[in-house]
Amino acid sequence: MSHDDLLRAFDGHATRRRILQTLLAAGAGGTSLFQFAEALAQASAGDVSKLTILSQPGLVPEILRDVTLPLFKKEKPATEVTFEIASNAVGYPKMLAQRANPVVSGAMVNDLFAQRGNADKMWAKFDPAFVPNAKALPDGLATPGGFGIPFHLSPYGIMYNPDKVEEPKSWADLWNPKYKGRVSMWDAYYDAYIMAAVTTGKGPSVEEGIKAWAPHKENIGAWVNSPTAEEDLIHRGEMWLAPHWGSWTAMAKSQGKNVAFTIPKEGAVQWTGHMQVCAGFSPAVSELTQRYLNTWLSDECQLAWIERGFYSPASSRVEIPAALKGNPAIISAKDAVTRLVQPDFVKLGAEMAKLKMLIDRTLKG
Repeated sequence: MSHDDLLRAFDGHATRRRILQTLLAAGAGGTSLFQFAEALAQASAGDVSKLTILSQPGLVPEILRDVTLPLFKKEKPATEVTFEIASNAVGYPKMLAQRANPVVSGAMVNDLFAQRGNADKMWAKFDPAFVPNAKALPDGLATPGGFGIPFHLSPYGIMYNPDKVEEPKSWADLWNPKYKGRVSMWDAYYDAYIMAAVTTGKGPSVEEGIKAWAPHKENIGAWVNSPTAEEDLIHRGEMWLAPHWGSWTAMAKSQGKNVAFTIPKEGAVQWTGHMQVCAGFSPAVSELTQRYLNTWLSDECQLAWIERGFYSPASSRVEIPAALKGNPAIISAKDAVTRLVQPDFVKLGAEMAKLKMLIDRTLKG
């Protein structure tokens, strides 16, 4: 390890970093310096002054600030938590570029990026002692690959403008010729193709779903890379239908946008939010990060995910409030495990580049 690498390992602890810088300036080096640095790294997590966490945009940062920061402050009053707010498609490449000098110690990622991070060796394993709230997850709800912990869910179905179209009953309705140029699609997420394959009897295969869309590609009027941008397209009536997340649709509707959500007869994909502790940090920073992320699974936060974010809870301790029961965007964790389509995201995470090229070649050409 070089001296620069050594100092980067202490970015989360200003005091210990200054100590090492002083020793280096005085000419210290070799085995003795690295032994001293190792001793500093084992110091109390209470000395860490700041954590930076990747958060999805929208209402999510507000929920984290309002609910989780007060909970964490009670436990660790000396540690500040700040948020890097970005979609995974934007935030993850930035994290990857900074891996030699990492800034984000904890991350909120979707199914695909949870697996892409495994392949890139971006994640460290959680210590169960630091995340006791994870014990409330139901059997069958886990992040494949052994890295990460689910903290909320959403069914991935169809968003539509109720003034422009009737409620879709089937995923095949997206292929109706009367919707030519009126369907918005993604090329970075594959849930819509998974359900196209399920609808045509091919099982949850992205490749088969892309093929199923090929005869109907003229229906695709917009390619998007932002949930809020897609919601705005549907709200304004520029697009009429879009495969979309139930929670994001419900959030948009609560903000006054003219959108609705449905789960067609063939079902919906289980989209899962995973919390990750990032590799490359000292034990103290890693511990504090995990203790902070544990608040995302607290009863208070799980209820806030439901009531304010319209997410489905990951914890089996929290009930869906009566006023929101029957909302198609919200489902219990136990029901999600048994009812929603769960693709092989380990396989998909390893094939993202290939699938993106297949979409470009088959549907955009």
